[in-house]
Amino acid sequence: MALFFNAKMKEITNFTNHKTATTIMKLILSLFFTSFFVISAISAQSPETDDMYYWKILSKVKYKSNLDAESGEVIYTPVFSKSIEQYEGKTIFLKGYIIPAELSRGKMTLSAFPYSSCFFCGGAGPESVIELETTTPIIYRLEKPIILQGKLQLNRTDPLRLMYVLKNATYYQGK
Repeated sequence: MALFFNAKMKEITNFTNHKTATTIMKLILSLFFTSFFVISAISAQSPETDDMYYWKILSKVKYKSNLDAESGEVIYTPVFSKSIEQYEGKTIFLKGYIIPAELSRGKMTLSAFPYSSCFFCGGAGPESVIELETTTPIIYRLEKPIILQGKLQLNRTDPLRLMYVLKNATYYQGK
């Protein structure tokens, strides 16, 4: 009887070890696949895969208020984060909607949002628009998004211009 009992205990122990090993293996596989998908999701947030990538970075601006001595009015000046400053002078691309500013002088703005909800219509903040400086004409339709590329210039001083300028703006050529 003792021999039979020892054999059964050995069988139960092997079964338990097998079940534990199977559970541990399932846990390891689960962690592997979860980390794979998390890494994939993080790497998916890049300029090549996320249309709003640079707009998200540009939205991280803060403002400092100053009292203008001449007019007595409060003027808000941008304070750019390091995540924005690292792109100054570098080529970026933005998907957005053309907003004609001063048609007589060929001035245009690119907005992250359509005309009906852009900054100028009261639906978004000043960080959602960028002034365009182009060397060639940009053909556009008001409610159809386009992707433009150019060098980012940060405007820290001129209150008559937008805080972001896309210099030498052209159609995006892809990577």
